[in-house]
Amino acid sequence: MSQLSPILFLALGFAVGLAHFAAIAREADLVTHGGSASRAILLRLGRLAVTILVLVIASRQGWPALLAATAGFMGGRQIMLHRFGGAR
Repeated sequence: MSQLSPILFLALGFAVGLAHFAAIAREADLVTHGGSASRAILLRLGRLAVTILVLVIASRQGWPALLAATAGFMGGRQIMLHRFGGAR
């Protein structure tokens, strides 16, 4: 494993975290404002599949890559919580 791998997984985890939590917000908006149920289901399945895929790939690269991806994911979570007003 190269030294660059954890840095790449940190960035990838951050991007996936942003997308994951933005998708949760969009899904909540669809459900609460009478949006399409099938779209909400597809959004949920898509965000879970992408998150699982990235974390599994990171885990196969070793614990530093998994730790970096998880830290990036949680960083993305914090940004989205702040953006949507949940981290006060």
